Amino acid sequence: MKKVFLMMFIAVLGVASANAQVKVGVTAGLNTSSITGDDVDGVKYKAGFQIGVLADYAITEKFSIIPELNFAQKGAKYEESEAGVTVTASLNLNYLTLPINAAYKFDVAPDSKLLVFAGPYVGYALSGKVKAGAFSQDIEFGSKEDETNALDFGANIGVGYQYTKFFAKLQYNLGLANLSNYDNDATHNSNIAVTVGYLF
Repeated sequence: MKKVFLMMFIAVLGVASANAQVKVGVTAGLNTSSITGDDVDGVKYKAGFQIGVLADYAITEKFSIIPELNFAQKGAKYEESEAGVTVTASLNLNYLTLPINAAYKFDVAPDSKLLVFAGPYVGYALSGKVKAGAFSQDIEFGSKEDETNALDFGANIGVGYQYTKFFAKLQYNLGLANLSNYDNDATHNSNIAVTVGYLF
């Protein structure tokens, strides 16, 4: 699956590189993620990071298609108090993600642009772990009831600011894939990311 993601990204770059308006870059930033859906009482957001590469394919001066290939940490925190005792746990999920956003750029000053963007994303879990105090257990991915679905997909929406070759973005990722294999139990990724980057 990792090779599939890489081949998809290279294919997009190959098409884009035929046009002189393509720029490649690097990006990194912070995530705050959680799990939404059924029976998620006590679930809170947790911090993580993401890092990756991207291509900005300018179809016109103001409109671009921007694919990215990222390593992204997602998951959630769980906290519950009973009889004066607080129990905390964390779910850590490491994904390879491929978002493809359509971006519109507004000129706001010389060499400065405001970006608004949206598009789909697909992700594949590379690893996962549940931690609660000294207890730690790896997450098994697959299609069995006691396993977690590795495939994730959803939608992005966000805004950004670009000055010459530097940019910063704020985006929300809404997961649409069900991570759970149990009947009548739906859980989805939810993620807010703040990233910065540079276009070469």
